[in-house]
Amino acid sequence: MIVAYSMIIVKRGFLERVTEELSKIRGVTRVSVVTGIYDVVARIEVESLDDLYRVSREIDSIDGIERTNTHVVEKERSIE
Repeated sequence: MIVAYSMIIVKRGFLERVTEELSKIRGVTRVSVVTGIYDVVARIEVESLDDLYRVSREIDSIDGIERTNTHVVEKERSIE
């Protein structure tokens, strides 16, 4: 399983539309509205790099997205 986070900058007035469209993409498992440089962070879980490429292209095609920056997780630990 490949996990990645896509940090997204959204054009003004498009936040609701972008978060709704992100939630429809197969492989996007969580959509968070955040503060700071980015407006939205999407968690992506897929089986292959080809799938990650597909999801990234779908995200980039959403109207209202200005820029994305995707980071692949190398190692993750759950702390509970």
